[in-house]
Amino acid sequence: MSNLEISLIVCSFFLFIMFQVPVAIALGSTLFVAFYYMGFDTIELALDAYQSLDSFPLLAIPMFILAGTLMATGGVAQRILDLADEFVGHLPGGLAIVTIFASLLFGGLSGSAPATVAAIGTITIPAMIKQGYDKGFAAGLTACSGVIAILVPPSNPMIIYALAQPGTSVSSMFLSGLIPGLLLALGIAIPAYFVSKKNNWGGNRQAGTWSTRIRAVANAKWAILTPVIILGGIYSGAFTPTESAAVASLYAFIIGAFVHKEIKLNNVFSVFSQSAIMSVVAMFLIPFAVVLGKLLSSQQIPELITSSMSGVLDGKVITILMIILFLLFVGCFMDTLASIIVLTPLLYPMLSQYGISQYHFGIILIVCLGLGFVTPPLGGNLFIANQISKTSVQRVFIGALPTLAGMLVAALLIAFIPAFSESFL
Repeated sequence: MSNLEISLIVCSFFLFIMFQVPVAIALGSTLFVAFYYMGFDTIELALDAYQSLDSFPLLAIPMFILAGTLMATGGVAQRILDLADEFVGHLPGGLAIVTIFASLLFGGLSGSAPATVAAIGTITIPAMIKQGYDKGFAAGLTACSGVIAILVPPSNPMIIYALAQPGTSVSSMFLSGLIPGLLLALGIAIPAYFVSKKNNWGGNRQAGTWSTRIRAVANAKWAILTPVIILGGIYSGAFTPTESAAVASLYAFIIGAFVHKEIKLNNVFSVFSQSAIMSVVAMFLIPFAVVLGKLLSSQQIPELITSSMSGVLDGKVITILMIILFLLFVGCFMDTLASIIVLTPLLYPMLSQYGISQYHFGIILIVCLGLGFVTPPLGGNLFIANQISKTSVQRVFIGALPTLAGMLVAALLIAFIPAFSESFL
């Protein structure tokens, strides 16, 4: 593939994006242009795209999305918030910290950043505004907190990465994300605490007593058991990660319909339709991203980039920093799942030569691309938080800046300290 052909493909894609064509359609159209211009049979494009969806692990994505929607509708999100509030709600910025750790817990049920923002933010953003928090800060904090969901199991991006990187185990990726997920939560919580303390936000309620905390734990016990069932089933060998998604969905439905009794017959259709729409958005991107990855590999583009960059980037530290900057830039414009499929074969060879494992690289890739959820112009979490808070996207982004800075620090620590990602492997 010549430089002219590469330039044509890149320019075609960004031209579609400039005209606000949806990313999946832009990617598919760009591939059609590339196949036609290079003389390939365009029927292969359709066949490869179709065959890429014939994957058992991919079934986990719609099932985990369904589980998250069922949990949100079935009252689980509220009980998780009540639990977090009993333990940290009395601190300065208490409700902000509750939002962060509730997102951490709910992320362990849904695996989706936008779903976490929608489920937790619907409750906490109005509550924070009512307590006197700045609208932009409340919405921005919630948008940042949602990113934690893609670093803790059952993360949807981790499932996609395991498919994109041969020889990578989904269950091992889940383990790799545990400490980085906690570190990211801490990176958000520290600036949130100091900003809240400076502005005298929160800290208005009394600390929970042990009796009220025990009661909150009892009320949230079914939610707490969900990650235990998912991870326990996977690592005991009872079921695969894909089967665990189906178990999680069934469990979420039983809890919401028969235990909490908040899922009624008249809203079952709404739950399934919401899940279907979210699943289609994710699954529509995947086939075209897979085909693009195959096209780049067949033309030896990863090797070309690696050889070209090796002469420019001298040393492990500079290489990691430049890749982080590149990922932050890409995350602003391109969907996370599509980026993972396309960039994994391109970037991993550049870091593997420095002894970085596929699991460590996967976490670096996911956390850096994940920041794109809170950076314009794509910023999916920003737009959800903006709709909930009824304020401008610009104000939400400005409110997110302190916690976004904490996330960047956490991302650098994760990138340069492999032990965070590999301790449980």
